[in-house]
Amino acid sequence: MYQPRYRPELWPARYAVGAWAFTLHRIAGVAIATYGLAHLITISFASWGGPFEALMRLFQSPPFLLGELLLLAAIIFHVLNGFRIILFDLGIGIERQKALFWGLMALGAGLFSIFALMLAPHVLGRHLA
Repeated sequence: MYQPRYRPELWPARYAVGAWAFTLHRIAGVAIATYGLAHLITISFASWGGPFEALMRLFQSPPFLLGELLLLAAIIFHVLNGFRIILFDLGIGIERQKALFWGLMALGAGLFSIFALMLAPHVLGRHLA
């Protein structure tokens, strides 16, 4: 009998909503922590007499601002999913996990849309006046 090399139950397409939430929560947390560490290192180097003004111009460029939009998406997801986990720890919403997840993700999409519209001119290269 043929045995596949991968375990079908671990194939991502078979993940339930909770498994995706678990996986994405960890990925978002690592991304946020990595950004925080990079931010501290960069600011520290710049404050030790490095080219601070050049760094600030680089960080205000559209590619970096687009990266900050992705960071914002990760933060919104991580916060809202963390709130969902806290509710479950308190025994609230356990029987409606999927609905709670999608409701909070809709709230997150709305929040992200508002912030993205506010930041869009800067990402497109129109600097702050």
